[in-house]
Amino acid sequence: MAVTSFGSHYTISTLITNPGAVANIGVQSHATRMMLVLYVGIEPAQAALVTEAGCALQLARKTAAPTYTSIAASTFMNHDGGGSDAGFTAGHTASAQGTTGDVIAYGWNSKVGFEWRPTPEEYITIPAGVANGFAVIHTVAPPAGIYAFRMTVVEVG
Repeated sequence: MAVTSFGSHYTISTLITNPGAVANIGVQSHATRMMLVLYVGIEPAQAALVTEAGCALQLARKTAAPTYTSIAASTFMNHDGGGSDAGFTAGHTASAQGTTGDVIAYGWNSKVGFEWRPTPEEYITIPAGVANGFAVIHTVAPPAGIYAFRMTVVEVG
């Protein structure tokens, strides 16, 4: 049985060509609304990747915002039937990492992809405040290729 939190549910997605050893996709909280992270996924998004390799990433709380290429809130999938855009911000491919807080390390295979589907007890809470965020950070760049990155969050409040 799935348990979710009250609030607006959004999925943020982007294609990244040759993701580096940086915060690849991330969200930053609204000034007065907290978030819960419900899902993270990465998969190859091209017909064939030349190289298969083990990859290492961190699911990380951010306590100071990275400098991202912005992902427009109008492009987020709003799972609640429309309505207003999200109050939080999202981005990809950080040029400056910001400050990383708590992390959970995972390994994955570049040809298989990665999925993190936490139980409700494992949801990651991101406090309100624009300095607070969450990011998927590769500690070593995955093999060259195009990857689809997805993250589902609930904005509470």
